[in-house]
Amino acid sequence: MKIFLNDSVYVQKNDIGYLSHTDRAIPASIYTKVFSSGITIINDSNRYEFVKFSEPSEIEFFEQLDLIVNYDDYKDLSKEEIIDAGNKINEERNNIAEIFNAMSDEEKERNMNLYTKCDELEFKVLSIRDILWYKEGQLKLKMPRKRNKVLNFKKSNK
Repeated sequence: MKIFLNDSVYVQKNDIGYLSHTDRAIPASIYTKVFSSGITIINDSNRYEFVKFSEPSEIEFFEQLDLIVNYDDYKDLSKEEIIDAGNKINEERNNIAEIFNAMSDEEKERNMNLYTKCDELEFKVLSIRDILWYKEGQLKLKMPRKRNKVLNFKKSNK
């Protein structure tokens, strides 16, 4: 899940971990922020933690990455609307899986992008499920908050 706030994007470690196991090119600054302190193991104790990215190139990378669910797209939806959105994505995944599974082994080798797409859609559905669980109180998340702007007034010379 990603959340855009205050000229930054906050992304869960779970998503970064998933990205690191794909063929997608990850900007070095993103990889460094998450994995630079030595061995970073992403597991149930930290998978839902958010990492802040504020470099313009990082924000642009995550803006263009449809694989990671944007919380703002779902936060105001009802339970039924969230479930419907997840079901549509799952239906797309199942259609692609049927096509892929009907292929010969040689065709499958030439069309591994379909296998990858199915995997990514499944990951997206699980992220949508997490948003639903969060909204229902079944999943506790420490969500990033908007920073209150501090107003400074200049003294009048009058």
